[in-house]
Amino acid sequence: MSELVPTSADALTLVERPDPSRSPALVYLASLPSPHSRRTMRACLASMARLLTGQEGADPLHLPWERLTYAHTAALRARLIETLAPATVNKHLAALRGTLTECRRLSLMSADAAASAADLKPVKGTGLPRGRMLAPGEQAALMRACADGTPMGARDAALFAVLLGCGLRRAEAVALNVGDVAEGSALVQLGKGRKARRVPMPSGTRQAVAAWLALRPDAAQGEPLFTSLDRRPQQRGGRISDQAVLHILLRRAARVGVSDVSPHDFRRTYISQLLDADTDIATAKQLAGHASVETTARYDRRGEHARQRAAEKIHVPFFPVEVRH
Repeated sequence: MSELVPTSADALTLVERPDPSRSPALVYLASLPSPHSRRTMRACLASMARLLTGQEGADPLHLPWERLTYAHTAALRARLIETLAPATVNKHLAALRGTLTECRRLSLMSADAAASAADLKPVKGTGLPRGRMLAPGEQAALMRACADGTPMGARDAALFAVLLGCGLRRAEAVALNVGDVAEGSALVQLGKGRKARRVPMPSGTRQAVAAWLALRPDAAQGEPLFTSLDRRPQQRGGRISDQAVLHILLRRAARVGVSDVSPHDFRRTYISQLLDADTDIATAKQLAGHASVETTARYDRRGEHARQRAAEKIHVPFFPVEVRH
């Protein structure tokens, strides 16, 4: 690990802070908008803490991030590039920059020192896009897997219908309250970047949500839309977590033989189907809650067939004539 520790040997030894609230990593993670973001970025920080200290399981909350110099961070960036995809490296660098910003705000390092350590260029390069579009048969199979006549099946069907029919991120779906699904649309109040938006629900989604709410006739408008049905009384009735969405999907998918699927594939499928239905990309961007059309375009998983179909809409005048030899 000497290539990542160009200064003194003890510069990146884990420390116990007298006041844990002054841990820049802890402050940075607390500033993130969702549990999913906090889990993701904590994993990035833990990965970098391991590289910077040479210790497996190094706790990023105890790493003295304020001691990092540009020499450390540049070497760290180079090490990450060796093993990770460009997008993943950039996610790590975003977590690093955010933590260094908190170092400055907590007066643990000067503004110049923080700016120097964070002065890292994003990694360019494109790999194969992650995730996939669910085929119509797979969508139907997952919904049929929920049609088991149980309250849990009704809840899971409504959850899948919202993910598929509104393209919500799983954190957005679990944040919905009963009062947010009214008048044929879903009001996403805790979108990425805290940007609210209203997303129309297609007929199938409206029916699935209505079937689930019919089992909860006394549910108040401010109660969670998707609640736990755990056998333990202390867990029952509370809001499900975004991590629970993954477990629900994997359990249902295993029953019907749908493999290699994630909750975000519902979102990729939603956006791909919007584009396949000739929805203009600006409208798709608004519905998906993206900041730019470039982000929306990266969700397109329709493949070569869609491109060929689009090409066939271009009229090229050609006049066949008999060629004399």
